[in-house]
Amino acid sequence: MKQSLLEQKPEVVHSSETQEATSTTPSASYQPTRWASVNKILDIIDVLSGGRAGWVQRFFMFAFIGGCAALVNMAVFYIVFDVIAQPANETVRNVIASLFAAEISIMANFIPNDFFTFRHLDGHRRTWLARCLRFHITSVGGSVLTFVIEFSLSHLLHVRPIFAQAVALILVLFYNFSFHHIFTYRHLKRTAAEA
Repeated sequence: MKQSLLEQKPEVVHSSETQEATSTTPSASYQPTRWASVNKILDIIDVLSGGRAGWVQRFFMFAFIGGCAALVNMAVFYIVFDVIAQPANETVRNVIASLFAAEISIMANFIPNDFFTFRHLDGHRRTWLARCLRFHITSVGGSVLTFVIEFSLSHLLHVRPIFAQAVALILVLFYNFSFHHIFTYRHLKRTAAEA
């Protein structure tokens, strides 16, 4: 099996003179994967970005899971807006479809992101319920932003609602990732006993 760049350069990882490498070793900012080629790419990103490969790794995982949740969102939106019999008023149908799509996709986003994307962050030590509530708070902000963008595109620019929803979801991806880092999984303050 091929080694990652950090493993190939022992002088970077281990002190050549002493075996006290564990206290002076710069460590990778990312969580190593089982794929050597991915680890090599993350090693390069870590060096080029000054230790930010963990952010890049989390963003790609968040975007992948978010893409799956966006498909869930769009499927629910389509079913509720176009398939299920509702009031004839398009605005009311739009609001109802957006609410259902938002809640179902928030849970489709939270569960895998909590387990895969953010589990190595300090904020993951909170209880599952606390993380879920914090995720919902951030995601509700993202859902409101998604609704405003989608509603504006569909009613002001007359874009078909399902396409307006897709554009809104892509734009809000960056908001959601940033605020989950800042709020949902931010570092916990250490007590005097932990320090």
